[in-house]
Amino acid sequence: MSDSIAPHDVLGNDPPSANEDVAKLRLQLKHFSLPELESKGLVEWDTDEHLVTKGPQFDKERLE
Repeated sequence: MSDSIAPHDVLGNDPPSANEDVAKLRLQLKHFSLPELESKGLVEWDTDEHLVTKGPQFDKERLE
């Protein structure tokens, strides 16, 4: 068994990110709630699938 922490565990009860880019952005912007990130178009939150993916503004605001 691995000692690593799953991405959704780091963010509490938030759903997992669809890929590493989304996870990195969410960690960099952790002072914003998931609904705030969604309202800015940075992510899309599929509550039925319980998954977060890139939003239409993701690449414009992405921090490297």
